[in-house]
Amino acid sequence: MQLSVLTSLCLATLAVVQAVPPPHVEEKRNNHYLPALNAASQGRKPEHPVIGPNGAVATEVDVCSNVGADLLQKGGSAADAIIGAAFCVNSIDSFHSGIAGGGFIVLRDEKKQHSGQHDGVRVIDMRESAPAASNETMYSANPNKNASTIGGLAVGVPGELRGFETLHNKHGKLPWHQVIQPAIELNRYGFKVTNQLSYAIEEYKDSLLCNTTYWKDVYCPNGTAAKLGDTIKNERLATTFEIIAKKGVDAFYTGAIANRTIETIRNAGGIMTMDDLKEYKAIDREPFSIEFPDNKRVYSSGAPSSGAVVLSALKTMSEYGLKALENDGVNLTTHRLIEATKFAYGERADYGDPSYVKNVTRLEKHALTDKDCRKKRSLISDNSTHPTSYYDPKNYTILTDSGTSQLSAIDDDGLSVTLTTTVNLFWGAQLMTPDGFVLNDELDDFSSPGSSNAFGYTPTEANFIRPGKRPLSSISPVIIVDLNSGKTTHALGSAGGSRIITANIINTFNALRGIDLQKSIDMPRWHDQLLPATTSFEWQNTTSPTIPNWKGFDNSTVAFLKSVGHNVSWVAPGSSTAQGVYRAKEHQQYLYKGAYENRQLSAGAAAI
Repeated sequence: MQLSVLTSLCLATLAVVQAVPPPHVEEKRNNHYLPALNAASQGRKPEHPVIGPNGAVATEVDVCSNVGADLLQKGGSAADAIIGAAFCVNSIDSFHSGIAGGGFIVLRDEKKQHSGQHDGVRVIDMRESAPAASNETMYSANPNKNASTIGGLAVGVPGELRGFETLHNKHGKLPWHQVIQPAIELNRYGFKVTNQLSYAIEEYKDSLLCNTTYWKDVYCPNGTAAKLGDTIKNERLATTFEIIAKKGVDAFYTGAIANRTIETIRNAGGIMTMDDLKEYKAIDREPFSIEFPDNKRVYSSGAPSSGAVVLSALKTMSEYGLKALENDGVNLTTHRLIEATKFAYGERADYGDPSYVKNVTRLEKHALTDKDCRKKRSLISDNSTHPTSYYDPKNYTILTDSGTSQLSAIDDDGLSVTLTTTVNLFWGAQLMTPDGFVLNDELDDFSSPGSSNAFGYTPTEANFIRPGKRPLSSISPVIIVDLNSGKTTHALGSAGGSRIITANIINTFNALRGIDLQKSIDMPRWHDQLLPATTSFEWQNTTSPTIPNWKGFDNSTVAFLKSVGHNVSWVAPGSSTAQGVYRAKEHQQYLYKGAYENRQLSAGAAAI
């Protein structure tokens, strides 16, 4: 099932079961992680508020936000908090992300804002890479049409743990083992199945989870699929986390765990080797940034992520000036923002891993110049849209990718971190190792030659497979800095495959104009990725019974957009899912606040 459909299914009306934890769990309540289970998804009163003076964390699972806040409370940094929270998300929402996945981290250390290094902002690229034996026709010439999504040939070399290691080495305050301990106990002693997880289990119970070795022990422990509110555990994963906590990340990339990972991949037709794992490195990259009216600067990550695409659309909008952005009304402003996004998507067709594709960084920088953004702004017509070729004259297809989990954290010592991580499609390559973790199917994000789509558009050579190359991704986490105060105001991002980009454009654009981040996340969203030539809107003229206070896109705005040429379609809410943290002024003082996705009924934020 496609991500957007399954994510939408997660929004069905379901009450959280108020089950009593097993006795062995109650006995551990005064130990490490169990206070984190004080969360709505576990049938308990939330442990933390969403706003506080000392820091905040936001994730797609309220339990995991609590884990992050608990680590902050113990003296940890935002880096400790987000890593601990990510290990938790990897455990509960393992259909989205995990230690055998990868992604991108954007961070800012306010203490280094005068160091000359991009205002203290850095990017950690922990994107998966192609094994050394990969080649560009490995899928297009393969008679198995599912080879890029299911089985060993789909698996990219995992990067997440090397990324977390890099982040912790530079910005962690707590010992590594202490950061992982909550997730160890979560898997060892159990947690209740959340709303999102219950639908992922239900959808895949017959095809995968209840009849496959290792999977069924976790998700069908009594021979039947676990349901909402049931307690499940993954003791194999707990043991794996214990080893990584004790021996470090090298224990994943070398030795017994690595051997079993390679054996699982190769037994399923894959080509990865021990050398591929051993040689993987996270990359410290420079961020891209733009200045926005009212003295704000926006940072994100460059290729092979899509942060430059987000920044391009925002920079084009900045050319209208702050007065126009405030006074031209929602209809016209929305139209302009969609058009700016189309131009940004057209630019993306040239992007790929800069270690393998010449001039990518130069192209990204050019797309963010005043001159180029003024030109794009001049090409936007206020009373019409244009054919696809107007925005993408190169006739390239537009990548559609999948999956992901989004986490954000901020502390009172000036560190803010936003990361997006994924195993790609739900349950990745549909392979679980004997060590209890799900393998990614990230190589599906590459383009393959000879695979023109239904519109006659050709695949982008910049994203063809090469040994060691990292595939293009929609991931694009954002940090906003107030240049007047030097403070980070927002660290945000989104999950949701190709819809990540538009969700981040919308929420960042709203934040820059002073709209409260939680209110922005709660609003219905549009999406347009240039191809297919359709602008989709989350359900209009309805109040959803599944999302508290939900209202779909305004009919009058959609009618206006249709009148100026947008090809309108409607979608259920939930195809993108955003989280973020920000500084909010409450009672004459600035506090840290978490903003979480109302479309994910188990999401939450926690502050201290």
